[in-house]
Amino acid sequence: MIKYYYQPIRLVTTKEDNMTTYAPPSEKQVAFLKSLLSTREVDEAVKSDLLEQLELDVLEKRIASEAIDSLLKLPKLPKASSPSPMQELLRSIPKSRYAIPVDELELTDATDSFTGDLVFVELKEYMQTLYMRQLHGAPGGFSRSKLAIESVKAIIAIIATDPYKYTRIFGEHYTCCGSCGAELTDTKSRELMLGPECRKKFGR
Repeated sequence: MIKYYYQPIRLVTTKEDNMTTYAPPSEKQVAFLKSLLSTREVDEAVKSDLLEQLELDVLEKRIASEAIDSLLKLPKLPKASSPSPMQELLRSIPKSRYAIPVDELELTDATDSFTGDLVFVELKEYMQTLYMRQLHGAPGGFSRSKLAIESVKAIIAIIATDPYKYTRIFGEHYTCCGSCGAELTDTKSRELMLGPECRKKFGR
């Protein structure tokens, strides 16, 4: 704990008029102090006290200088990791299963070779990270394979034009919920090819 933060604000007395005057920190000191408070591992009570004094404009220049020296010795806060461009791209479409016609992919920069009429993919999240994998086989026994980055980008670009359309194609092909693969047990679900919970992803 940095104890002097809690001391009363000290004032400077001038010998000339024997009056007590307040010596404020410079604008640079204030800016630097605020920056340190937001980037260093500071005790919350200390941080709150300093910010309050800055807001009330009662922090004395010498105390501000001492606070800066002490804060510089504290460890920096870990930088928040920002999502990668690919993760941002994957988050642009709902987590679901999709079926994309191969002839649509042939017009893109996809680098994987696809056979048959449809390419089946799944977008899932694990440990707060999104993954897109190509699906092979049938619901309940799918195997998964990794796609080239350019293929993933091409698939996302197609799906983003109408996510529901490509989920519905999946559902129609396998006669199941196009998003999760579950059996459809009511008329509306069979009409939309989406179960009640999965419909929420697509606003249906």
